[in-house]
Amino acid sequence: MLILLATLAFADDEEDEFGFLNEGDEAAAAAKAAAINADDFSLEEEDDDFGDWEEAPPPEERDPGPADIGERSNPRVGTNKATALPYSVVGKTPLADNYEASIVFADRDAVVLELPVLLARNPGDYQGRTYWLCAEVYADGMKVAESRQQVNKAAIAQAGPTIAFVKMLVPVPDATGTLEVKVGTATASGGTSTPLFSRQVGYQL
Repeated sequence: MLILLATLAFADDEEDEFGFLNEGDEAAAAAKAAAINADDFSLEEEDDDFGDWEEAPPPEERDPGPADIGERSNPRVGTNKATALPYSVVGKTPLADNYEASIVFADRDAVVLELPVLLARNPGDYQGRTYWLCAEVYADGMKVAESRQQVNKAAIAQAGPTIAFVKMLVPVPDATGTLEVKVGTATASGGTSTPLFSRQVGYQL
């Protein structure tokens, strides 16, 4: 009887001594279950947030069409509308002093000079020989520019007058002054010219 009571007392003491271990296991199991429930709840929330989400359709591809390269590369586009020559040929003699010289542009130390020269009023005025139309520009007695154009049968208009436009950039020594243009003809590109006439024009920078 004493041995049985002692055994039962020892068992109770042992349960009391190691009972905290069981309580710890139970607490750990309860925490694990709570974590699992929290994860399940968060997944359900995520499913609710993206439940109505739909993939957006791809953007439509638009054909930009051909690039207008010509207009960008050459903004100064000409026109095919013809206009009459602003110079009368009535009573004019070819290769003579018929028109005035003019300054069409002026830069810091140079001007652009232009002089129309009547080559032929009609194809009958052309004598059939090839020559060079020469123009020399002088400032204060010094030659500062020269221009030469070849004239042949192909250069003569067949349905109207033919006018050559002598145009060149001329360096000038002063802010204001007078330029002299001497016009002549030569039989070779580098040959000495035979004088025809001269013109003077004033300039101002």
